[in-house]
Amino acid sequence: KLKSRSVNDSKKESSAPGSTPNIAAQTFTFRELAVATKNFRQECLLGEGGFGRVYKGRLETGQ
Repeated sequence: KLKSRSVNDSKKESSAPGSTPNIAAQTFTFRELAVATKNFRQECLLGEGGFGRVYKGRLETGQ
């Protein structure tokens, strides 16, 4: 038998009210992405979802 759980039972992240967590994001140019994914080749395609295609790539820095 499944037990229902209310929203209050779930774990909450500890952060100050009204604060936004710091999220670091790196941006890339289209050219950098094209080079990293070998011009978006089919063999680099990992899958496709609601936000578009997902490719595996390697940056010129080795990342």
